[in-house]
Amino acid sequence: MPESTQFPDLPLLSSPQNQRVKDYVALRNDGNLRREQQRFLLEGRRAVAAALSLPHVHIHEVIFCEHLLSPELDLVLQARDRRIPLTRVSKDVFKKIADVMTPQGIAAVVQIPQWRAEDILRRPDALLVAACGVQDPGNVGTLIRSCEAAGAAGLVTLEGTADPFNAKGVRATAAGLLALPILRFKTDDFLRTAAQERLRLVATLAHGGVPYRQFDWRARPLALCIGSEGAGLPPAIAAACREQVSIPMKGQAESLNAAVAASILLFEAQG
Repeated sequence: MPESTQFPDLPLLSSPQNQRVKDYVALRNDGNLRREQQRFLLEGRRAVAAALSLPHVHIHEVIFCEHLLSPELDLVLQARDRRIPLTRVSKDVFKKIADVMTPQGIAAVVQIPQWRAEDILRRPDALLVAACGVQDPGNVGTLIRSCEAAGAAGLVTLEGTADPFNAKGVRATAAGLLALPILRFKTDDFLRTAAQERLRLVATLAHGGVPYRQFDWRARPLALCIGSEGAGLPPAIAAACREQVSIPMKGQAESLNAAVAASILLFEAQG
């Protein structure tokens, strides 16, 4: 018996072995493909709602499963009203596409937002975070959420940093990933640009920097440089930072989680 549908004009994509399904999975899993296509896969009601609400976000396609989503089809209807291409899929297909155990039944292929570096770095009041080899996607996701919540101008990601648009990062950040300017640089290019734009580079150290509550955060634009969880800042970045800041700690902990430390410093910097 044919499946009932509110979208009789849309064919049902029902085979998990279909090439389009494999392409969705590849986009979810392959960072090189995301960078090549400048697209990523966004999943879940909250995330798709955020994409639909932001005028600068370009949605290539909305993928949905009526069986999982019904009767809450409002996001699909919004997408249809905006003439965004729709793909209706079976439950088995959506479960293959999804990155979670209990999928909500809606996803979107979204253009990675493009930001002009000069527009971000030249803001006289700009406060940024430079992620210098932060390898854990969860920590990158926390950086994005904290930057967005603290009103930072953007996040710079250097080589060795986890892709913000991988499935774990997308799931963790939702609207923040789409709203916050994210700039990707190679280290040499970033340092050259920082010098040209007179960007104040501040190194975060576990020990030995100016205590963060005594640090003068006023001079902008400023980039807070956060190193990897194990190795710290790359030598080139550390050498370029003329100032260092630390969070005094009690107890036996040698250091804070990189994203936690950045979050504390961001909110202190913003007053």
